[in-house]
Amino acid sequence: MVEAVRLGAAALALLLATGAAKPPPLPPSPVNQLLAADRAYSQLSVDKGMPYAFFATTAMDGRHYGNGSETPVYSKAQAFRRLTRRDPGVLRWQPETARVSGDGHMGWTAGSWVFIAHGSKQKSTGNYLTIWVKDHRNVWKVQADMGTSDPPPKK
Repeated sequence: MVEAVRLGAAALALLLATGAAKPPPLPPSPVNQLLAADRAYSQLSVDKGMPYAFFATTAMDGRHYGNGSETPVYSKAQAFRRLTRRDPGVLRWQPETARVSGDGHMGWTAGSWVFIAHGSKQKSTGNYLTIWVKDHRNVWKVQADMGTSDPPPKK
């Protein structure tokens, strides 16, 4: 009996030492996966430019609606033509909330954005709402994106 207890204790010590007693980590929740996709999209905009990020992350039939100061972009090809004419500055954003559909194939993120034009120190700010869908490879893509601008600071 004592031998069985010793053997059991040794087996438990071995399991604990090798980490086998820990369950494998759980995958991130669908909401956390979508938030990570939105953060990666923002980082891509900072690292490679807004035109590249928009083109790389937008679904083939995705749309960008802007903040009301310009006409909406209704296709990925139109976005590419418009955005490759110039890279106006650095756009970054931070998602603050997200939701994902029950089947995990559609979701939305919302948060705040900051834009600094090249050669300027003045920044514009606002809020955004992005609708996401998963493509045939199960990768999150922007289906629709829209934003609002905050009023300029009072002087």
